[in-house]
Amino acid sequence: MKMTQDQIIQAVNDKVIDGLKDKGLSWFRPWKSGEENQPMNRVSRKHYKGFNIFLLNAEMIRHNYSSNQWLTYKQCAEKGGQVSRGSKSTDVYFWKIGYFDAKTKRYLSDKDVKSVNLSEKITINGTVQARYKKTFSVRYYKVFNVDQCEGIDAIEFEPSINASFTSNEMVDSIVDGYISRSNPLILNVSKTSNQAYYSPSNDLVVMPKQDSFVDSDSYYKTLFHELAHSTGHQRRLNRKGIAEVNYFGSESYAQEELVAEISSMYLTGLCDLNPQDSHSNSQAYINGWVKKFEDEAKECFYAMQQATKCSSLILG
Repeated sequence: MKMTQDQIIQAVNDKVIDGLKDKGLSWFRPWKSGEENQPMNRVSRKHYKGFNIFLLNAEMIRHNYSSNQWLTYKQCAEKGGQVSRGSKSTDVYFWKIGYFDAKTKRYLSDKDVKSVNLSEKITINGTVQARYKKTFSVRYYKVFNVDQCEGIDAIEFEPSINASFTSNEMVDSIVDGYISRSNPLILNVSKTSNQAYYSPSNDLVVMPKQDSFVDSDSYYKTLFHELAHSTGHQRRLNRKGIAEVNYFGSESYAQEELVAEISSMYLTGLCDLNPQDSHSNSQAYINGWVKKFEDEAKECFYAMQQATKCSSLILG
């Protein structure tokens, strides 16, 4: 089904605001650690991406569903099941890629895309340019949790290592892997610094020593926050809040902080960490975020997309 981008942004924004007010930053955490607990389509077995992760996690928490597996009404029927009477669907959103033909001034059908040379060049008004221009539109689908369906059981998985192995060694391996892949990024755990920060000009993350934090999980939460900033370097995701000069209190600065904090909360949740300082230190963020979301829905949409990219890059 089609919706305008503004309609989808507002719909996502409304759910985020409700989630933040109800659950605080824990709204951004996955339901459980481990890959098998991430939101997945019951039929295709493909995991949902982007802000759908946050939206489906929120619905699972809100309704206390026993699994994070979802399917459309049609998929349920094709599997011989039936959606329980009175069940309310949840919207998931996808970018659909299309192509516009600059020569015929028409959009290609899915069938046409397979039969043309998408790299073809044409000359228009003396200028050589690509004939086919890639376009993006947003579609949404309505899905139901397996718990809302009769005659459909959730797929059973063997627990992954992430589901039980939650020691700092696991997190260290994630951090070490990201650092090694991101050369020349440097992580400096300083004995003298009392601040955690990322320096884009030096491509350097500085962290205070671990015993400066109330517990090790709080240390890792802060480290994930700073590593999320580093993903914005021009050699990586080239995010405006990092790649360009910005100032404390500016819109781009606030936007970047939002992206980093959501990334941090997602990663701590995925790694099954429980930072003791999370609630008190994050409440100030929440108050400001909710106001900003209500003022500018697009900030929410952007931050959730970018936070997913940050997390994926760090996890490798």
